[in-house]
Formats: sequence, structure tokens, C-alpha cells
Amino acid sequence: MPFNRSLTFPIALALLLSGAVPRQSFALDPNRTLTQYVHRIWGQDEGLIQPTIYSILQTSNGFLWLGTQDRLIRFDGIRFHEFSEFNDSQFEHSLIRSLFEDRDGNLWIASLGNGVARLAPDGSVTRFTTRQGLPNDEVFCIVSDAQDHIWFCTNGGLARWDARDGFRTFTTADGLPSNQTHSFCESKDGTQWVTAFDAPLSIGRNGHFQPFHAQSGPPLPRAISALQCAEDNSVWAGSDNGLFHIENGAVRQFTSRDGLLDDSVFALAAGPHGSIWIGTRSGINRYRPIDGSRGEFSTYSTRDGLSHSSVLALYVDREGTLWAGTKNGLDQFTDGNVTPYTTHEGMPGNDAGPVIEDSAGRLWVGTQDCGLSEFDGHRFHTLTTRNGLVSNRILSLEVDRRGDLWAGGEGGLNRLRDGRVISTFTRRNGLPGDVQSLFVDKTGQLWAGTDEGLRVFNGVRFERPNLPQASKVTDVLAIAGTQHVQLFVSADPGGLYVLKDGVFRPASITGVPHSVSSFYIDQVRHIAWFGTLGSGLLRWQNGALTHIHTKDGLYDNRIYSILKDDSGNFWLASSKGIFRVSEKDLEDFSAGRIRTVTSIPFTTGQLRFECQSDVQPAAWRTHDGRLWFSTTSGLVVVDPRHLGRTTIPPPVQITATFLNGQPKNLNGLDLHGPFQKNLEIRYAGLSFISPEKVTFRYMLEGYDKSWVEAGTRREAFFTNLPPGHFHFKVQARNADGIPSTRNAGLDFVIEPLIYQRSWFWVLVAGCLALLIAAGYRLRINRLQSRFDLVLAERGRIARELHDTLLQGLSGVTMQLQALWTRLPLSRDREALADIIEDAGRCSTEARQSLWGLRVMDASPLGFPASLAKIAREATGGTATSLVLDIDRVSHGQFGEIEFQLLRIAQEAITNVVRHAAADTLTVSLKATGQGFVLSIADDGDGFDVDRDLFGHFGLVGMRERAAEIGATLSVSSTRGVGSRVTVSLAAPTATAAKRNLPSAFVHLQK
Repeated sequence: MPFNRSLTFPIALALLLSGAVPRQSFALDPNRTLTQYVHRIWGQDEGLIQPTIYSILQTSNGFLWLGTQDRLIRFDGIRFHEFSEFNDSQFEHSLIRSLFEDRDGNLWIASLGNGVARLAPDGSVTRFTTRQGLPNDEVFCIVSDAQDHIWFCTNGGLARWDARDGFRTFTTADGLPSNQTHSFCESKDGTQWVTAFDAPLSIGRNGHFQPFHAQSGPPLPRAISALQCAEDNSVWAGSDNGLFHIENGAVRQFTSRDGLLDDSVFALAAGPHGSIWIGTRSGINRYRPIDGSRGEFSTYSTRDGLSHSSVLALYVDREGTLWAGTKNGLDQFTDGNVTPYTTHEGMPGNDAGPVIEDSAGRLWVGTQDCGLSEFDGHRFHTLTTRNGLVSNRILSLEVDRRGDLWAGGEGGLNRLRDGRVISTFTRRNGLPGDVQSLFVDKTGQLWAGTDEGLRVFNGVRFERPNLPQASKVTDVLAIAGTQHVQLFVSADPGGLYVLKDGVFRPASITGVPHSVSSFYIDQVRHIAWFGTLGSGLLRWQNGALTHIHTKDGLYDNRIYSILKDDSGNFWLASSKGIFRVSEKDLEDFSAGRIRTVTSIPFTTGQLRFECQSDVQPAAWRTHDGRLWFSTTSGLVVVDPRHLGRTTIPPPVQITATFLNGQPKNLNGLDLHGPFQKNLEIRYAGLSFISPEKVTFRYMLEGYDKSWVEAGTRREAFFTNLPPGHFHFKVQARNADGIPSTRNAGLDFVIEPLIYQRSWFWVLVAGCLALLIAAGYRLRINRLQSRFDLVLAERGRIARELHDTLLQGLSGVTMQLQALWTRLPLSRDREALADIIEDAGRCSTEARQSLWGLRVMDASPLGFPASLAKIAREATGGTATSLVLDIDRVSHGQFGEIEFQLLRIAQEAITNVVRHAAADTLTVSLKATGQGFVLSIADDGDGFDVDRDLFGHFGLVGMRERAAEIGATLSVSSTRGVGSRVTVSLAAPTATAAKRNLPSAFVHLQK
């Protein structure tokens, strides 16, 4: 969160927070003035939607709620959220006058004109108006009593509400002087105090009221604008006539004459140790009692950086932060680790000079134009030229062995004893120019560094030291020394000089720049640390020099002073402010064990201040361990031993969720729709002390295996989450590393899409398998079709060859045999026998070739089914009835046998259908122990076997086929009775297996 650019330095000094800004108390330190607190402003430039704030409340979940002029706003330390953005718009354009949280965590919201609303922890809203029993819709306050009743100040009376009985209204009939009630509070003893716009203060118990009458003190005004019951049973009341304190019936009045910024009081809030915070028309006051009768006011106004003079609301949160709502923003006040002292605390001027503690424990601080001041812990006592100072511009301070204070400045030097100037030294006393540095060496001699060279005090006056090389020293920046080295002198130009054993010479240290501005000498380890004006920090030991620059982790390269605390830390004053570096880090870096050092700056944000340069010493450690730094805008003190620590764990809350960039209700997170891939979860760690330094870690259980360190990032992004049950949890750590005690969590379920369900891929695999099978089957069918075409063509060629070539060749052969039998023995007969033999061999070879063509034409149906198919196809469309008596036999390993048998059967059946004129055709296939018998019989015309068989190529072919497979073919026929063709095949030639199935007799009557 950016800081308000209008803040002045006293506020900026209060922003000196360490990277681990610790605190111990949970209330602002009452010993500090308001200008010494850390002050921060949130306005419209910082995201505050409506800057006029009338009410402030921190709820138990850690959020800060702001009731503004026209809306309700929730604040998490970084972001402002308008109430209507995430719930209900009923409070838009409504002035939110009061906020209250009950013990059940419900937030009650009072408005002027829209009644009251109750916001439940689950986000639901309940309205209460005159229709629900509220006496009037203009509600000015909401307060609870000891019995957890909730009281409402309205323009129609005082209303009390509880969950069982609802509203009960108290009016003038119950003793109230007016129904236009404005404020209400209940003190510890049960006394109830009520104010109204047009009537005096009333008190009562259990709803019975009467006017309050003071036993002593000034009369109370009729119109009281603010009311606050204190822990000690006293009551504070604010009005246009100032502040009133009522205790044991006595009234005490405070006005601007007593220290109030303004007599018009708008808001009150209880502070620690009986103090009271007061918001007025002109700024903020704090009244702190000192004893029973005295107190003191501290103020903070627009001149100090307040966002607006009119303070309308005050609230102290659980971390002790004071919040102020004004007409122009939200102001925050917290304790810092540093305490600034400026003109508000009595400094004569904010442009501080050198600072030192004398032997009596008194702190002295010089200024650049307002003289020299002594600080006694409470007040500054200032000396100027009117008190004998040679100049009001103080550049250097030193304390000698006698305890006298030496103050060098513009044009000379003063010696002080017991707070008074006892002598003055100028050019007449041997001091040329301005005295920029002073040092008392181990012998007790006082050395003065001026802009015209080095001088030493001889007890009466200052003179140039009688040392070789001393005349070369012109502009002396700083002087230091040890028990072994009398002087280290830094001059510009001229570099670094050393006075040791009476010899003054340039330091034989290679690499030291000319602009050494400060020294820190470790007397025990004999290490010298040099601060430079632009070259960082130098470490020198035994002639070895180490440079530490900003590139090595140093916060700034311009070092004005070096101090060391009891914990082994170096504190450095620089042009960017104060920062701390561990001595161990510096030593490890010098030894090469680490490559960078860690600097902890005590400035924050864009507000930076500059420590004072060109003064000696620019910082000082007092006997109590506190560190004092001179700055261009005041004096700053740090107590390293009492750096506070914020021990309150920060609550952590999930503030919003977005799905694909669209906001989703936290109580109804639905992540099962399509394309819902991008999830954003926002969260907040509700520590308002350095909220920008709150860090986070989160884990999405069910997805992340370990915590994700998010740093200061307040969003978690998830993309393309798989289906499942998830639990998001987040933990916050405040600026001091204290973790939240409870993690914020969010449960949600991502339902799988149809393609993410387990059965989907099984179904896809099944469908894919079916597609593959169907494709494979289709390919097989295509191949089978093509193969069938090939087989059909082969069969056609085989038939053509059988019916033409082979039959013709057989006929020719038979005729040649007949001619051979008629020829007498001669050479011609022998030649004819050779021809007949060649023709038979050719016929055999051709038949074997035909077998090769026909065997591939075997039916895939099996032999019995193929036989039945041939018979049905032959008799189909004829008047011949078919009777099948077929056993299941197989010759699968002898395809040529089945083929020849089928062709025999086909030839016989075809002859019956074409020539027999039979009424019934009977096809029989019977398995026997020795083989099987194929029989084709008909009841047709029959024929003369001995006469008609000769020259019938079909019957001849059948005999030849039977002979080829080793079967016996017999043909019997009787004219007018029918015929029978029988083929018998022995078991050694064929495999016949009876399946024990009944014979199939199929009678087809045509």
C-alpha cells in the first residue's frame, strides 16, 4: 500500500520500521507523543472508495470495517472491498453511522434512513426496519450491555433487541428526556448513559432513565455528540463546548485552553492506562492522566500530516493500532522501533547536527541553525549565540577527560562546563575556518579538524601540529584514534593519514578512497572500519582491506557514522536512513565464506529520510545502549535491546474466488462445468502493522505435495486441475514471522467431464475394438469377394476345360483305343499305342491341373453342407422333390477328395434333373467303419447302362474322378424305375467321422 505523499518528516521518521518490526505491547506507548507514532494514510489514491468515514470496527475474523458517507467498506490492510461488491447493495448511498459485532460473529450495521442490517458469518443479510419493530430507520448507534442485549439509538427512541423477544422501545414515557437518542454506553457498574440531540444527559438501569445531575463542576451542555464509558466507571462526553469527564458525580471540563485542538468534539475512544482519544474539528488529541488531578494533551493535526482536520471516528484494534476516520481518508497510528524527536518534542530545529553524551550522562545535540541543545529525557534546553556560542550552526562535538564539552561550529569552537559556555576559540586563537571534527587522543590532547587543515590544542590556543606532512592536510572530514594508533585523519583531498609513534604519514593502505567520513575502531581485535562518502564500508586489519558495496548487499554506499550494539550488529547512518548489518555477515564476507551481506533498513516505502552528513559525530551510543542518530529532519533514537515484536498471530481469511475470471460465491463454489479451467483464490493476512510485509504459504491438498511459499503475493492460481476433491489451505505470517494459529481453508470438488470418467475410456476402447473388428471384417469380406471372383473364374476355367478339352481329349483317346483294337500288329499299331499313351498322360496332367484350380474352390460351408447346397440348387425351380440323408463327415485335410466327390455328386444330380424326369431325388451320405458311401438315386426314366454309358462323357468323367481319389463308382439303372450312382471311399483314403447326429431328411415338394 503506498504511503500518502503529503506526509511530513515527523511522520516519515515514525515509519522507521525494521524488516522484522517487533512489538510487545498491544497498545500505543502512552509515553510517546502523537507525532512520535508511525502515521500512515489511506485515501482515494490508495484505493479507498469513499474517504469520509463515520464508523470503524474490527471484527473477530480480523477484517476492518468502515462505515462511510454512502457505503460499507471492508479493509484487509491492502485492498478495500465495497460491501455491495460481494453481498448486498442495500447500503449503497446510505450513511453508515455505527457498526457492532455480537458474540455470534454477526456484524450489525446502522444507517441513517435504511434502518439496521445484520450480516451473518455465512454472508446472509437480515434487514431490520420499522416493519420489523425498529422505532425509526435513522439509527445513530449500536451498543451491547452486560446481558448481551443490543441497544439502538434512533430518532424514535432507544430500542433494545434480543433474539427471543425482538425489539422493545424506550421513550420519554420511560424517563428519557427525548426520543431523538444519539449515543449510549454502559459502565462497569451497570449504569446506562444516554445522550440525545435536544436533551441533557440521562442515566438509568434496566430501561428506567432519568436526567443526570452533576454534584459538582460545570453544567453539561444539552447536545452531547460523543460518549465513552471508561474502565474506571467514569464517563467521557464530547460536545461543541469541549470535553467533559464525569467521575463520581463530579464533572470536569477540558477546552482549547487546556490543550484541546478544538472545542468541537466528534468522536471518543478509550486508550491505555486511563487515557482517552479525542477526535475534534481540528485534529486528534490524546489526554493522558499523570496523577489524580493532572494530565497532559498530545495533539496531531493537518500540520503534522493528518488527512483532514475533522476527525469523525476513532477506533483501537486488537494490535493496539489507532484508526482515525476523517472527511478525507483513513489514518493509522502505530508504535515504531524508533522514536523521533523534532520541534514537536521541543527540538529547536529539525535540521539536526552532531550528537554526543557527556561524562555526566547528558545528551547534547547540535543543530544546523538553531544552536546547541541538552536533552534531559523529557525536554530540550537550548543554547544559542545569545548564550555565548560562537555560532548557531554546530558541526562537531567532543568531551575531554575533564568532562568539558567542546562544540565546534561555523567560524570557531566553544568550551562548555556544566551547561555553560566558559571559553570561545576563533581565528584569533589559532582556529582557521569551520571546525568540522574534534577528537581527544589517548594522551588527552584535543585535535580539531577544520576546512583549512588540522590543529591541536596546547592548553591555551590551537596551533598547526609540528609534524611532517601535516601541512598537506587541508579539509579534515573526520578524526579517530586507538590505544596503538594516536590518530586516523581523513582529509579531502589528501586521503587518509596516520599518526603513530610520533610519525605522521599517509596511511599505507592500498585502495582507501579519499572520502572516509567516519571510523569505528575495534580495540580488541585491532580492526578498523571506515565509512565512506560513496564507496561503501571498508574493513582494515593487518594491512588487508576489504570493500563492501551495495552490490554486495550493503543498503547504501554513503556512510556517515558507524555504531555497534551488544548483539554484534553494526548500525550505520547513511544517505538513505538507518540500516543494520550483522558483524558476522561482514566478517564472513571478508573471509570469502559468503558472497553477499544482509542489510536491514529502518526506512520503509517511498518515504526515506537522510541521516546528517558533514557533522561529527553523526550518531552516538549512550551508556544505556540506545543509539541516537542525527538526521536532516530531527533526532532519532533506537533501542536495540528493546526492539518490540508483534506477537499477535495474524488471522488469515480467504477473501474471494474467481473462476475463469468471474467471481464465485465462497459458499457455493461449483467447479464441475465444462471449460472451467482457471481458478484464482485470493486471501489476506489481517495484520495491520506493516501489512505489506505479511507473507503467506498455501497448499492445495489433493494436488500439491508440499507447501507453496507465496511470499507477499495474495493470490493463488490453478490451471487445468484434474477431477477430484480438494482442500485449499493458507497460512499467514506477520512482519515478524509469527504464523497464524489457524489456517483458512476452502473445500471444493471438480467433477470429471464425460471424457474424464473411468468408464468413458473403457467404452472408447470397446468402440474402437468394434470399429477395428468391423474394419477388419469389411476388409476380409472385400478380400473374400475378390478371392471368390478369382475362385469363380478358376472354377469357370476348370469347367470349360473339363467340358471341352478334357471331355474331347477323353473321347479322342477312346476312339484311338477303339482304332488300336482293330489294327493288326504292325509298326502303325505300336505308334498308335504310343500316341494313346501320350494322350492319356496329357489327360492325366490336365486333370491334375484342373484339380489344382478346383481345390481352391472348396466351399467354406463344409462337405455335408456343400453337398446339400448343390442338391438344393440343382432341384430348385424344378418339379423334382429332394430327400437328403446326410451324416456329418469331414475330409478337411484332403480337400481334393471333397472336391472330386462334390463334382461327382454335382454331375450325377445334374444328369438326374436334366435327363431322368424323376419325381424324387435322394442324396445320401453315410459314414461306415471303413469309410463312407455317397449315393444319388432317383425314380426317373432310367437308362440302359451297358448301351447308353458308352460315349457319355459325364459318366466317364465321374469314373475318372473316382479313380483319381481311390474311390469305387458304381452306376445302376432300370428303365422306368430309376437309377443310382454310388461312390464308396475306404477309410485309409479319407477321414470319416460319425458325429452321432441324426440323419437329416429334407423333403422338398415342388
